[in-house]
Amino acid sequence: MFLLIDPSENDCIKLALFSSAEVIWKEESGAPRDLLLFIDSFLKEQKVSPSALEGIAVTVGNGRFTNTRVATVIGNTFSFVYRIPIIAITKEEIENPFSFISRFLFTSSPQYISATYSGEPNIGQTSTVDKYT
Repeated sequence: MFLLIDPSENDCIKLALFSSAEVIWKEESGAPRDLLLFIDSFLKEQKVSPSALEGIAVTVGNGRFTNTRVATVIGNTFSFVYRIPIIAITKEEIENPFSFISRFLFTSSPQYISATYSGEPNIGQTSTVDKYT
């Protein structure tokens, strides 16, 4: 089984477990901080051990900065710890997970993917001058 992590929608976590024969989707509202717990819950629900995963796919290029960053870090950590391949996919590719299974065969492990963002990060607030000073 392969794990797909899709952080491309705000306040929504999408996961899929897939093989060449089936896809099991799970979607839940939540923040990036909930992603690891959601993955753990989903794997337990499906009776799949993290060590049984054959690869990880992470959607990059869409979604918020923090969502993409957290999903990429978690995916890279799974790849490193379990010595499984990881690939970055686009939002359009998640419609058909079967189409990129072959990419795992040509990906060495461990390796890492880089997060690709849809926009500039919006970290902090713009400072304003207090007009009463």
